[in-house]
Amino acid sequence: MKIIQFIFLSLLAAVLLSACAKHDFIDEITITGEVGPQAYWEVGSSMVNASSTMPFVTQYFSTVAEIDRSEVWYNVIETQEKSVTSPWIVSRTYSFSSVKSFERRISQKIREYPHSSAAWDNLRQAFVLDNEFPVSGTLSRLEWVKPEVFDSVRMEAYFGEGFMQQFKDSLVTGKIIQFADYKNMMLGLGLLDNFEQFTDSTFNTNSNSWEYHFPNKVVPGKINELFNSITFDQLIQGASEYNVEYKRSYSMKAIMRVYDKRGVYGTTETKNIAIN
Repeated sequence: MKIIQFIFLSLLAAVLLSACAKHDFIDEITITGEVGPQAYWEVGSSMVNASSTMPFVTQYFSTVAEIDRSEVWYNVIETQEKSVTSPWIVSRTYSFSSVKSFERRISQKIREYPHSSAAWDNLRQAFVLDNEFPVSGTLSRLEWVKPEVFDSVRMEAYFGEGFMQQFKDSLVTGKIIQFADYKNMMLGLGLLDNFEQFTDSTFNTNSNSWEYHFPNKVVPGKINELFNSITFDQLIQGASEYNVEYKRSYSMKAIMRVYDKRGVYGTTETKNIAIN
């Protein structure tokens, strides 16, 4: 009885091994969908100018079906860099700054290239496509950096409606502006000739020096009134320029698709390209 059971188990194992040799079900699980063309590409640079073209070379082949065409696809990513400082703030280092990136346009087909059997390269054992794709002129870089003339319309367009008042208010609500800043601002803008009338002092035994501040360490009403009369452009005006910066730039994630006659496609690796 034991001998019969052993023979049965041996036969069962042989059948299973034979089945595995003929049909690898693990491979069936890990490979899904239809196999498309194989493709690899190189682009001319990691940077391109708007209103120009980007050269590329693609190598591709298929072991499954006849190739039909190639397509370049890319999205557009916009990056905005903003910065504002007030030269009158001397008590501490302070500035508003922001860097934000977002997808301005989803990936879409830019150009199509028909396949040619004459493009076969025996040395590379692949078809070779040496071509270029266009870059829109609307994607050029924009910079408004430390202008000599202030433009409130540009300021609102680049920083948003209400930003100028919000920046000014934040100096007070965020407790950014201090006694020394008020003094620097009032005298520097010519709003006061004498600041001593608003000045009190306390001797600090720890630092062994006098500390100057407003009486009772409260901002006087007259100083608040004068501060409220100051315009945003006065707040950010330097000796010869305004301390505001806005930069808008674009980049893309480009990819090549190679289609076969069945409509199945393979893709290259993504290329990250900055746009000037």
